[in-house]
Amino acid sequence: MESIRADRVLEHWMTIVENASGSGERLYTTLEEELKKINIPQVTWSRGDVNMGVMTRAREFLIVKHAGLREFGIYIFARDVGTHLDCGWFLTVTPGSFKRMFSKKMTGDPNALSQNIGVFSQQDLSAWKHILHRMMVKHIREIMREVKMDDAGMNTQSKGYLSVW
Repeated sequence: MESIRADRVLEHWMTIVENASGSGERLYTTLEEELKKINIPQVTWSRGDVNMGVMTRAREFLIVKHAGLREFGIYIFARDVGTHLDCGWFLTVTPGSFKRMFSKKMTGDPNALSQNIGVFSQQDLSAWKHILHRMMVKHIREIMREVKMDDAGMNTQSKGYLSVW
């Protein structure tokens, strides 16, 4: 089982779609189909249970990984909250224990060395994240139109390390 720790979340985006409960499975399936169709090099995905640490209840996520950026992962979620759909994603970094310990000792930030990546890796990470973000926004807007929710006010900006422009 995978785990997301708050200190490893570099960036996130989320929104609520009113009166769209029950649409999460369709969102996951649509995203998986589109990922297969666009065939981003070195990107794989799977569904899995994710928790927030020991002794916490797990939730289902669509987990997207990039073989060339092994320390990074994007965790997509879609869950019912009453009659609404809560959906979004988290971009995380998970350095190995030694790298994390060394980074904390050298910089005070356990994730600093993992975030110091080359320009081409930054480009790959940014492209991968932007593609997933735009796919999500597109399909969430479709769901909003179906439930007659105005999508004009939807915040499409993410918060964090590689903010979406």
